[in-house]
Amino acid sequence: MTQPNEAPRQPRDSDRRGNDRRNLERRAPPPPWRRPWAYAAYGVAGALVLMLLWSGMSGDDEPRPADDAPMVTRGPGEPSVAPPAEGTVKNANAPVEAAFGAAGFERLVLQGPSAIGKTVKAELYCAQPTSYQVRTNVDAEPPVAALAANGRIPAAECKWGGANDPRREDFLLLVPPDLADDFAATPVTNDNFQRRRRLIANVEWLGRSQALELRTAGVFRGLAR
Repeated sequence: MTQPNEAPRQPRDSDRRGNDRRNLERRAPPPPWRRPWAYAAYGVAGALVLMLLWSGMSGDDEPRPADDAPMVTRGPGEPSVAPPAEGTVKNANAPVEAAFGAAGFERLVLQGPSAIGKTVKAELYCAQPTSYQVRTNVDAEPPVAALAANGRIPAAECKWGGANDPRREDFLLLVPPDLADDFAATPVTNDNFQRRRRLIANVEWLGRSQALELRTAGVFRGLAR
């Protein structure tokens, strides 16, 4: 307390509270863009920008394999049958290979592009053919382009291998219109509580098709003898 005759205390140069020593000095909080989490966000954003710039300048487009089957598309007014691929012509003259069960299916998958166009003999259990959607924003394989009409293609959902094969695979069988009667003449059997047609068929192997939503597919080339 100050005495009545005592002069008021003068504040020191460094004391910004003046004569009122009870007031606490309070500073405004820093703005959001100067807080620690904001600096962390700046660093992450900068790293992403650098990565995008680096990936854009690196040009990582992989060259297309030399033995990959060429793709063709049909435009308006073009003939309905696309020119055959070189690999398809080469494999069409090869003898028909047996590819029964999961072992035969896996062998074709492992052969990769070299198996495209091969005609193999396989046991299939297929549902009724339906009109399957074909992607129009990608290049279609020549057999797919030859069979497609108005963005649709006749195809049957099949199982590759018998019902007693625990590793049987899903397979999409394209059915040409001129072989629809041969397909319809095959017997219908009860396959795991579903009615499917059993075929011992010659199948032109296409592998995973971009135009068919990456489904593993092939073309029905008649019943095996």
